[in-house]
Amino acid sequence: MSESETATLIAPDVVLTRCPKPQSHTGMVTMVAIDAGAGGVVLVDSGMSEYMPAALSPALTLLGRDVRDVTAVCSTHGHRDHTGGSRAIRELSGARSYFSPHDTDLAGFAPDTPVSGGDRIIRGDVSLDVVETPGHTAGSVCFYEPVRRLLIVGDSVQGTGSARKLPVYYGSGRQYRASIRSLLKLRIDLMVVGHPLDWQGARTSVFRGTDCQGILTASLRASEVIAAATETVRRTSLTTDLPANRSAILSRLAAASTFAHFDPGAPVEEDTDATLLSELSDLTGSGKP
Repeated sequence: MSESETATLIAPDVVLTRCPKPQSHTGMVTMVAIDAGAGGVVLVDSGMSEYMPAALSPALTLLGRDVRDVTAVCSTHGHRDHTGGSRAIRELSGARSYFSPHDTDLAGFAPDTPVSGGDRIIRGDVSLDVVETPGHTAGSVCFYEPVRRLLIVGDSVQGTGSARKLPVYYGSGRQYRASIRSLLKLRIDLMVVGHPLDWQGARTSVFRGTDCQGILTASLRASEVIAAATETVRRTSLTTDLPANRSAILSRLAAASTFAHFDPGAPVEEDTDATLLSELSDLTGSGKP
């Protein structure tokens, strides 16, 4: 499957579509449309508001549906690139929105139906189990469809990072790692991430079979490396101030095997600092430094 395709059938009655996210290193965010038969269409993540209509239309066409058939919009977390199209879809189809109330401020609106771990969203012959995975944000969740063993993770799985961007979490690195460990206990045959990740020489948003466990394990290991590097620098420094420690942390990451590709002298996106701040916060127990 090419990452340049807009909409792709990835399983029976399941279509992945790509919503543009300009001026981002990923360039796009994934949306997943599931045909629930008499229950209409369940959409997981709604992309950027201004690009959602053009991204959603080909997915619905593949399913033989249109936007009026969407009955549920489930969001993995509250960031605008995952919730931006939700209100427009609700206005067009009357669909209900589902996401964690912990991310209401991020989304800018409250969910019609707040969800938490253990909840089940049922539409027609499709049911989605809600798995709480805080870390990237306080309200991050994944949606698990047990029949297909399909897991839709949003940004709760970040991979190993790239030369310009570390795995990003704004909440807690400790929670992020605990969430991935919980996902490793699931039986997963098909997994969709929120943005393309580097994996085995390619960039992909869809993982199958043993690659599901592989990217989860790699994501966990990458975060452990970040945590260890941050702790080492903190213990050998008189301050936990991020600007003072940032270059030392990045240099140590570059020396670690997981981040052998990382150049601490290269420009990195600002979100990298969010990750380091999260780790320092976990270590000091003081909230964001």
